[in-house]
Amino acid sequence: MKKIYYAFIVLMSFSLFAQSIDTVSEEAAESAIDESENTEETFSDAEEGEEDTDESDFDLLFEDAEDSDAVITTEENTKGTVVAKIGDVSIPLRWSGYMESSLGGGGVRENRTNEYSAYFAFQNYLYLNARPDKTLSLYASLVTTLPSSSRAFSISEMYFTYLLFDSVFISAGRKDTSWGYVRLIGTVDDTDDKADVVAGTAYKYGGVSTDILSDSSSGTSGLIRIPFWTGTISLWGYYADSYGSASSMSSDKLSFAVSIEETIFKTSINLFARKYPNVAPDGTVYTAENRTQFHIMGAEAKRTIFDADVYAQCIGQVKSAGDVFKRHDIKGFSELVTTAGLYKWWDKHDPNVGFNVEAQDIYFPETSNHNRCIAYDAGIKRLGKRKNIKIGASGYHSITDKNGYVKPGVIITGLFPHAEWDNGLRIDYGESSSYVSPKYTFGSYIKITLNY
Repeated sequence: MKKIYYAFIVLMSFSLFAQSIDTVSEEAAESAIDESENTEETFSDAEEGEEDTDESDFDLLFEDAEDSDAVITTEENTKGTVVAKIGDVSIPLRWSGYMESSLGGGGVRENRTNEYSAYFAFQNYLYLNARPDKTLSLYASLVTTLPSSSRAFSISEMYFTYLLFDSVFISAGRKDTSWGYVRLIGTVDDTDDKADVVAGTAYKYGGVSTDILSDSSSGTSGLIRIPFWTGTISLWGYYADSYGSASSMSSDKLSFAVSIEETIFKTSINLFARKYPNVAPDGTVYTAENRTQFHIMGAEAKRTIFDADVYAQCIGQVKSAGDVFKRHDIKGFSELVTTAGLYKWWDKHDPNVGFNVEAQDIYFPETSNHNRCIAYDAGIKRLGKRKNIKIGASGYHSITDKNGYVKPGVIITGLFPHAEWDNGLRIDYGESSSYVSPKYTFGSYIKITLNY
């Protein structure tokens, strides 16, 4: 039963057609904050890894099919605002929330045997924003998860933002930050186990990490973003929770990253690098022989061609800086990870259609070997007389290992108030030591959501 329980959770949480809780909750929080006062929003478009407006439409593929004009109305926004007075200073405190609860069942068919189980999950996000003026703000996100293997209640994010000279943006605290143009392969999946994120085992499409700051939510970080030419220069520092109290903080335990992102001839170009800690959490000093996480450097580019986004990224894991910079030897890299993708969304007419496809090549210079894979998402929404049906499919295929999976799904909304009916199937195929091919994982559940 334990096996089928976890398999069912994987299907439900990793499926394309099940809208990411983080995405929905962020939109609910942002809709509760007056954009004219939210200075951070001015800079978010320039931050590496932030998706363009047209790209976010693809994420909305499996949002509410009725396409309501707003998540939270003006009246709700007013009710969610409390003015705190400290002396003669009035500070507006604005809160919002997002609740999601799912109840259903599913099963696994593998090696001609069937297993079945029930499923229940509850998650609630509560957001708080305090902004006395355009210069300073405080943001907090509190999360309740049931059932929970660890803490049922936790602080997901808590950080402040500060605007210096009306141009330099500063933020610090616990914050989930993302750098990178890649959307599918090697991106962090929704998970409450932050240890999996740090260990690199929570990627929803396999491959290696393409999000330069994928572990940012598992510690304390600071970001400075400075406008420069046609883009920005970003400086980021990070101290992981696994290193213990900040009283023992040292430069050897810190991670640093820098990014220069500019727009040249309508093409967004980003150059980046990241230095990882020089010691392990237990105090062991990393050497060339025992280091498990190499410093990285790379570049990426993105451009819109015929209303389609075309993008590519290359990350080099630096094993020997001397070989790379002095001798110009490619064997100074332990890996060279190249990922390219194409995204297109049609939303001018009903039904809305979109797709996203990516390919990744991992090259190991020392052995001259390659690992290659592809991933894809595609979907249609606003089907039927009530325009309340969505159909989607996602998949991953390892060209090197000759295995992968495909996940079709259907969502129907409007059958019950504040609820949708989600149905999905995952088919694992090919050569693998973790399952007997083909393996079928299927599930159906009712999901109730509330933005408040």
